[in-house]
Amino acid sequence: MFPMPVLRAESVSKKFDSKTVLSDVSLELNPGEWLGILGESGSGKSTFLRILGRFMDADSGDVYFQESLLTSVKGELIPGHDSIKLIHQEFELFPNQTVEENISYSVRFYEPDYRKQKVEELLKITGLSNVRGQKAKLLSGGEKQRTAIAKSLAEQPDVLLLDEPFAHLDNRNRRILAEAIEQMRQEQQMVCIFVTHEAADALAWSDKIAVLRDGKVIQIGTPQEVYNQPNDGYVAELTGDINWLGENPELKKSFIRPEKIKRTKFFEKSKWTGIVEAIRFHGNHWEIRCRNEKGLLVFYRNKKDVEIGEEVFLTYSGKDLRTI
Repeated sequence: MFPMPVLRAESVSKKFDSKTVLSDVSLELNPGEWLGILGESGSGKSTFLRILGRFMDADSGDVYFQESLLTSVKGELIPGHDSIKLIHQEFELFPNQTVEENISYSVRFYEPDYRKQKVEELLKITGLSNVRGQKAKLLSGGEKQRTAIAKSLAEQPDVLLLDEPFAHLDNRNRRILAEAIEQMRQEQQMVCIFVTHEAADALAWSDKIAVLRDGKVIQIGTPQEVYNQPNDGYVAELTGDINWLGENPELKKSFIRPEKIKRTKFFEKSKWTGIVEAIRFHGNHWEIRCRNEKGLLVFYRNKKDVEIGEEVFLTYSGKDLRTI
């Protein structure tokens, strides 16, 4: 028996003046699922979150929470939904209250012992213990982001909506926050939807990715499906580096990911040759950029075994070549 969806959107559309921001967007999420909505600025991501969070009405289409149709925002005295929490980019903290007080406010109606335990737990898993007594207005952008998310997690929502949750964070704090959300999601079977323009975040933390372009979902699938079997060149380029191949690479018909290209010592075994023109270090790999008469080719190496100006012979397996 399939689980009942926690959140379901059917044919949601929205216009501002004459501009279409969302067009016929549909999706559903089951308990515990994490959806990353990936798209460029202006693709409709934040508008969709506001509709799901009941802060804005769609022009057409419906949103269901646990199979109950959500009413119009216009008919509500206070927008929003008790079981759906939206973390805005503005954070909406109490500026003159401390981190601890902001989080405590969300559990103010609980027993004191539970409230203290919950606040301590959230301070720890979001890495905020060392700034617990700091007023919100004095926090960095990343600390404000984590405080806002801890505040929402304290309320134990069924659905957590995050608008660019990692935008203000360095790599360390991004990992701390993502792991905190992941822990709470697993414990509470909470649905999490976050929007981002960073493919690496969507690929790393999502169960499913929906790629949004000009207000339309152009592909939805697991991170592996979206990365390895993109529907078109836009999705391919949005989700990572690619090399367009073929007799005329400008036609953008066939491509291969840089990590699928191998170096060979023998010209007769190569499918592509080029002269190295740049070498860049990325921590866990070296990015090698080379060129010949057909254009630029990028490939990765786990060690620096080429030099600028060197001729290289490159090959790949046919199964790794993708045709759009």
